[in-house]
Amino acid sequence: MKRLLSIVCIAALAAGCATRPNEGPGSGSGADYVPAVQAPGDPTAYEQDLARCRASAASIPFRASQHDDALVVLDTGVVGVGWMAGIPTLSGVAVVGGLYAFQKAVYTPERRVWHSRQETSMLNCLAQKGYVNTDPSVRVTWVPPGQRSAEPALRSTGRDTYSAEQFAKARRCSVLPMATLVEKGPGYERHSIPCSNGQTMAVRCEFGSCRAG
Repeated sequence: MKRLLSIVCIAALAAGCATRPNEGPGSGSGADYVPAVQAPGDPTAYEQDLARCRASAASIPFRASQHDDALVVLDTGVVGVGWMAGIPTLSGVAVVGGLYAFQKAVYTPERRVWHSRQETSMLNCLAQKGYVNTDPSVRVTWVPPGQRSAEPALRSTGRDTYSAEQFAKARRCSVLPMATLVEKGPGYERHSIPCSNGQTMAVRCEFGSCRAG
């Protein structure tokens, strides 16, 4: 229960910090967010692109169930007590409405994360079509292919890689040497290790015993 109350309080504080405009670019949230992008050349084409991106963002489902059990117990208990006490229909509707509002408040933090995902999805979609986001409150994670950094290749290692690195470290090649396996044969391994001075050290290891070469 304390956790539920904490979440409600956090949600109330977060709601008070919202600074988005009430209408126009940058307003709204989730799939209803109105993007703020650099002036599109063709308004008609932009509206069509936005409609497609908005539909894609709206398809992202809301998933939050960590408080469901507690809320079911609460709902059942409140409705049961109300039925036994003979609460009038109008008052009963008000109670149910209050429970619904409470449930929305409980899941407000999760809902904000969901809305953020939808907004990022929408802006990623628009970015792929050439529109540039100008709203710092929305994160765009899509990067044009030409600007993506190449992923580093996996370093090849062997049984004696650690021993080779310790050998290089003992000879002041580098504070944190990174050995790469370059050759392997019956009972031996050869490693290449870049040193801090720009040179490369070659190390040959035989059954854990290493030497330069």
